[in-house]
Amino acid sequence: MWPFKILLGVMFLIMAGIAWIQIDSMRGQDIESVFDLTWFLFEGFWVLGWSIGVFILGAITILLALYGESARLRDGHLIKMPRLGPLVMISEYDLAKVRNLRLERAGGTSGNSVRIRFDYGNGTTGLGDAMPRPHAEQLITTIRQAASRVHRFEGEKSETPTSPQSIQASSSPVRVTAPPSPLEPPPSLRSPSSIALIAANLLPIPGVLIMNWNLSDVMVLYWAESAVIGFWSVVKLAIIEKWTALFSAPLVIAGFGAFMSMHFSFIYYFFVRGIDAAGPEPFVWDALLDLFIPLRPALASLFISHGVSFFTNYLGRREYLEMDRKRQMSDLYKRIFVMHLTVIIGGFATMLLRAPEAALLLLIAMKTAVDLRAHRRQHAGYARSYAGPADA
Repeated sequence: MWPFKILLGVMFLIMAGIAWIQIDSMRGQDIESVFDLTWFLFEGFWVLGWSIGVFILGAITILLALYGESARLRDGHLIKMPRLGPLVMISEYDLAKVRNLRLERAGGTSGNSVRIRFDYGNGTTGLGDAMPRPHAEQLITTIRQAASRVHRFEGEKSETPTSPQSIQASSSPVRVTAPPSPLEPPPSLRSPSSIALIAANLLPIPGVLIMNWNLSDVMVLYWAESAVIGFWSVVKLAIIEKWTALFSAPLVIAGFGAFMSMHFSFIYYFFVRGIDAAGPEPFVWDALLDLFIPLRPALASLFISHGVSFFTNYLGRREYLEMDRKRQMSDLYKRIFVMHLTVIIGGFATMLLRAPEAALLLLIAMKTAVDLRAHRRQHAGYARSYAGPADA
């Protein structure tokens, strides 16, 4: 396997070099504008995702460098145990079913080096790597002697009739699996999660009518809600995948974070600053403070709303029992896509109308309806009261 080990090692060095070059280019960058910040964050999230790939490739390279194989004969079976560092993969072969045990010349080696091969089932497998012929012949002799003892034992066993009573006694009880539970209805409009979602979505209305919020405030608030949804989605992923989330969660954060960085840049330069803005751009930290400080109560309410949904639906209704990584990420991006498509279309429509307050209220109502529909569809599913198999 040494050519494959060298190839993986070269790939690891190339990928690690790319990551190092990218990280080095980010050092000392001047962040003066919102675009500078969002681009820096985009690069950072990209490096995070790339680094996970580098780490996994490096771990595989190290494990292959420590690759080895051992075998033993036990209870009529040939047990082969390839090792990747601390990882052991066990394969068992019934000696009574091993066929055509033979030696084959090892390709690319001298004539004195051979490999042990045998047929099993519908395929062919081997034992060990290239080895000196005397050593291989000794191993084959040992395996054949063990196989002959197995054949003699099987022959003696077949001569002993089996009584009907023993057959009846060895039968096991039938396991009957309970049928799937009926579909569980989505959360009602009076459920705590639905009420919290509606309240959080309607909170911008006092902001528009009393605190003079404009389109940019509403668009930034809805962008921030995507970040809140992403946060709770990562928490859900950790519950589903447990310790494997140490690898999958950073990949999700990297992809979602890169999307959110570029999306904020789009929101800022189209709806906050405006595409026809003139004059010097405000310093990045001043611009962000002016945007987010007035939105603090609304941001807190959105975080609480999605937290209520997490505890009442995901944990309370045990939705995590039916979830996997693919479905969890599909639900996340479907909801984000539909919500932002609605918000962006509504945002452009608001810019074109001459009644900004009425248009903003219409946008808020439209987004609330879409968000509530997505929330109820996402949390509809099978009842989670499955009790498991029963004996019959």
